[in-house]
Amino acid sequence: MVIGTGTVALLPPGTAAHTADSVASLNGQIRQDKVQLNDWSTCVSAKTPRGQAQIQRLSGEISAAKEHEQRLEASAGSIDVWA
Repeated sequence: MVIGTGTVALLPPGTAAHTADSVASLNGQIRQDKVQLNDWSTCVSAKTPRGQAQIQRLSGEISAAKEHEQRLEASAGSIDVWA
């Protein structure tokens, strides 16, 4: 499976462009994880202890990614300057 292709732009951390790029990346990951979660939730193995554990883990990862996305968006206006 190919996760991603293309060029990678190195943006300085804390810049609006870096934050937008990070949010876009998180959005893409959240979408992929939701598709995977839907697949796993409708699978026969979703009823097994292992399947339930995997679903719970992925649900937690989605929640964490959403929280991270919200923090990035909230901090977009307040940039720390490191000397």
